Amino acid sequence: MYLPANMTFGKLFSRMANILYHPSYHLLAPWKYSCNVCQRRAAFVCDMPQEQYIRKCVFCRSTPKYRAIVKALEVQTGKSLDQHLRDSAQVYEFTTTSPICRRYLGHPNYTCGAYFSNQPFGVQLRPKVWNQDCQHLSFPNASFDFVISSETMEHVRKPWDGFREIRRVLRHGGFHVFTIPYRDDRLTTARIDTSGTTDVDLLPKVYHLDPYRAEDSLVYTDFGKDITKLLCPLGFETQLLRVFDPSHDIHDDLRPMVVFLARAVTLS
Repeated sequence: MYLPANMTFGKLFSRMANILYHPSYHLLAPWKYSCNVCQRRAAFVCDMPQEQYIRKCVFCRSTPKYRAIVKALEVQTGKSLDQHLRDSAQVYEFTTTSPICRRYLGHPNYTCGAYFSNQPFGVQLRPKVWNQDCQHLSFPNASFDFVISSETMEHVRKPWDGFREIRRVLRHGGFHVFTIPYRDDRLTTARIDTSGTTDVDLLPKVYHLDPYRAEDSLVYTDFGKDITKLLCPLGFETQLLRVFDPSHDIHDDLRPMVVFLARAVTLS
């Protein structure tokens, strides 16, 4: 079982108590369920009762969101992420803390990056681990077959520059597989005006939990139903997949999980 390096005894005790006090929240039948991230028969437990349906694999601690990303990629391409890596596909992920990273860090075809705004960007922190600003990626053109991000693009100051850079480092036909806070009852809206050198708030500031630095978790954009059209001029054909798979405990509060697959194409 994976335990985060920053897990204190107090936090661990609290999580374990939550697991014990809410037995009905878990799926404890590994003969019925499997994790498609670590590819093991697994039980799924909820250690945060206020989020009853966010159950984590007891081995790799993957959440439904990451299991949905891996499933969407497999549905779209016909091959698992594991098989793509074995077939020499190059993968870049915008985090160093995900279950995908924990599984594949050290694989020769997997690269990942953090975002530390107080440190130089484009610097390799350790082998295959970079500090990167997705608005100005330091990788050469067409470096990767797949780019993975989860709940990242809403925090990018100029997200369209970020998407444009992701398209640049993707090979033709490659995919940016991503999740974002998304609602289909609204249009994409900037929360902050970034047209000048100084941010100007258009809506009240919103911060999300950031695995690195709290000040880097400011939300710049609320994404809506026009996201697939907005990505077209940047060189993407984008599909929205609604992923629901009880065998891997993939859902969003009993609804399908939304995953986007943006395929790198040639602009006409």
